[in-house]
Amino acid sequence: MKKENYISIKTFCERHGVGESFVYSMYEYEILQVEQEKDDGMLHIEDLPLLEKMVRLHNELDINLEGLQAIYHLLGQVESLQQEVASLKRKLDTLK
Repeated sequence: MKKENYISIKTFCERHGVGESFVYSMYEYEILQVEQEKDDGMLHIEDLPLLEKMVRLHNELDINLEGLQAIYHLLGQVESLQQEVASLKRKLDTLK
């Protein structure tokens, strides 16, 4: 695990004003991955935009963890459908 690809949960929580329990709950709901290094939990940098979005939804719209999990899965489905549409458009363009 390269340290430059990770940020500690403690650092993230201090900078975003959330409790570490919130981040670990996101892990329990399978929204993000947490790596353990010694006694400190680490987040992959690629997960930060998603986690920041979930923190905003939780704080600004008061969405609970179950709602965040539902939103996470719906966003995944939307992304999958967008990729499928783009693929079908490319196939259609090759037939023209």
